[in-house]
Amino acid sequence: MSNSRIRRLVLLALAIALLATLAIFVVVGLRIPDLWATQVWAGGFIRGTVTLPPFPALSTVDVFSSDNTPIHDSHFYLFGSDAGGRDLLAVTSRAVVPSLELVVLALIGRMVLGIGAGFLIATGTEPLRTIARSAGGWIAGFPYLALAVLVIQSFTGGPSTVAVPGPTRLIGFVVAIAVVGWRDVAELVASRLQWVNAQEFALGARAIGSSGLGFFRRHAWPYLRQALTVELSFQASAVLVLLAELGFLQYYLGGFTQLFEQGGVPSFQLATQPELGQMMSDVRLYLLRQELGPALVPALALALAALSFELLGRGLRGRTDFRT
Repeated sequence: MSNSRIRRLVLLALAIALLATLAIFVVVGLRIPDLWATQVWAGGFIRGTVTLPPFPALSTVDVFSSDNTPIHDSHFYLFGSDAGGRDLLAVTSRAVVPSLELVVLALIGRMVLGIGAGFLIATGTEPLRTIARSAGGWIAGFPYLALAVLVIQSFTGGPSTVAVPGPTRLIGFVVAIAVVGWRDVAELVASRLQWVNAQEFALGARAIGSSGLGFFRRHAWPYLRQALTVELSFQASAVLVLLAELGFLQYYLGGFTQLFEQGGVPSFQLATQPELGQMMSDVRLYLLRQELGPALVPALALALAALSFELLGRGLRGRTDFRT
């Protein structure tokens, strides 16, 4: 077995192990009752000592609600809580589902745009090829994050602290993420199709009358299918990273509840329908207050998910090299 094959197998094993581990934590988190992902707690007792949230990891807390009623319940916080006393494992697990839905929609948009542009570059007329490549070059020369923010603002009118959650914001996110990421897919598709068209087997097939969909299915699709599978993994990783960047800049899908501290001073924004990007929106506040737990849990979930898809793509990539 060659070293390159061993390397690919190791990368695939690491990717699968990471994804399986994340899936286990998500399942465990989803089994935690909704109360601990939605109810805001003013504080609690840890071994008889009054403690304000965020509660530390591996702690059992007798919590009391924000309206100063008697102790409501006792709960074990595996990863600690956020500033509202909500279980971080429960909240993060519930944020995974809408995040993955957004990733899937964004990937569909990127692939549709990229595959269409790739076909134009490889097989279209000269004006169409010029337009497709020029559009891709313009996209490549514009900072991805800035372009995504501009597109989202054009749909919603501003960051999520002032924009209203709803279908328009979802459409804005899907369009923004699709627009900034299709060029790589287009170049991949174009290069594969151009390579196939230059091969002797393709020239022979055309000489005996093969064309259109039949030619594509028999001669081009086998080379394109595996490459697109690998590209999907890389694109999923890129979308997750972009979601984290957008969330840090206060651009996210869901709404929030403003948390007020003593004196009526607004502080943290507690997500009401969280996704992983939104959970990054208050990271700077947690870090400034040296409260690392609420910042690290969603950040690690995002980072490990993105790393898993990146490793998966690298593990599969060697199988898609051109065969001459």
